[in-house]
Amino acid sequence: FGVVYSAVGGGQLFIDLAMRMVGKSRGGGAKVAIVGSSLMGTISGSAVANVTATGVFTIPLMRRTGLSAERAAATEAIASTGGQLMPPIMGIAAFVMADLLVIPYAEIALAGVFPALAFYFALFASADLYARKHGAGTLRDEDFEGIAPMASRIHMLVPPVVLVGGLVMGYSAQIAVMFATLSCLLVPFLNKATHYRLRDLPSMIFETGQQAAVIAVPIAAIGIVVAVAIQSNLALKFASGLISFGGGSYVVSLALVILGCIIMGMGLPTVAAYIIGAILYVPAMESLGVEPLQAHFFVMYFCILSMVTPPVSLASFAAAGVAKTDAMKTSVVAFGMCAVAFLIPFAFLADKALLFQGSVMQIAIAGVGLLFSTVIWAMGITGFIVRDLNRTERALLLACGAAAMVTQTGSLIWSASIAASVLYVVLHVVFARRNNHHGHGAARGAR
Repeated sequence: FGVVYSAVGGGQLFIDLAMRMVGKSRGGGAKVAIVGSSLMGTISGSAVANVTATGVFTIPLMRRTGLSAERAAATEAIASTGGQLMPPIMGIAAFVMADLLVIPYAEIALAGVFPALAFYFALFASADLYARKHGAGTLRDEDFEGIAPMASRIHMLVPPVVLVGGLVMGYSAQIAVMFATLSCLLVPFLNKATHYRLRDLPSMIFETGQQAAVIAVPIAAIGIVVAVAIQSNLALKFASGLISFGGGSYVVSLALVILGCIIMGMGLPTVAAYIIGAILYVPAMESLGVEPLQAHFFVMYFCILSMVTPPVSLASFAAAGVAKTDAMKTSVVAFGMCAVAFLIPFAFLADKALLFQGSVMQIAIAGVGLLFSTVIWAMGITGFIVRDLNRTERALLLACGAAAMVTQTGSLIWSASIAASVLYVVLHVVFARRNNHHGHGAARGAR
């Protein structure tokens, strides 16, 4: 579906939508990359493929607004990686998760809403604050000249709607994707502006086969590993061994799971790494008292984050190649920029309401608290709100943001962290504006 939809113009539509939505704001180049790549990521299923497809357009845009090559490449790598987390069409691993848990994919997509929003809230807030701090400009008028009118292409949103609708209505992923792909081939002919050439069909089929082979070969090999693990009871033995090695410690055992997921994700497609992780690590986490949905999301999340984790961060390397800059520097910058993403899985371990498990009120409070805490973290990591922050202020915000993320919603630490963050931000804004007002008054008096 992703290959065909991109080939008939759907991918460019997402980029153009992002340009219209956020391109004219401060630091618009980075924001276009974040919004556009997040949309593209929902149909590509591969961080590296997403980078190579959108990075050739978004990275030069970011460079024109004043970002360094490393930061531009890192922003694209992170945004493309997060696309596999973004509902309603998440990466292939999410569909596998639905099969393993024997629940409808719609429940997986719903559970992924707040983890994905938190990921992109933090990235978007960091891009905005960084632009304000360093004076990054907006995109030029000529950057918008090549964008075709949206009205003549709005029907190209039908294929994703067909896919999402099929999944929500309870059809299998295969059936929903089949009808969505069929709509990709028919819908463009509703308007002359979106016609494609029929002679391009063979290349679409060939590229689809290529992408399927990249995933199918390692999964076929992993099938042998999975069969052996099940027949020999290896999974349970590994789980007990992991807990024993961690000394029965919840934190140490989770650290070992994270390490294993990231190492596997460095050398395997995300879905392949997730399948192995689900077989080996999920039973260990369940033994520690973690519920199945939380455990599966935790494993999948870190397998995805391996794409931007040094020393082998494939998405960062691909983005560095597009930007023609140092791959390892880009990888380090990307890791620092998305450090908050490594805390988000602990948030939904601490409170399952973040995976839409609980009452509406519990889910709403937990979700808003998580989004707020990621923005607070972004302020601390960027070192700016309405003026530059000193080290103490940054440390305070980082500590409050992290504490609010990894503790149970409504707990004493969560409440104190949220309250302290709100109080500090309000006082910071009030005093900064008062100082600016006094400064302007003194300047007028001097004149």
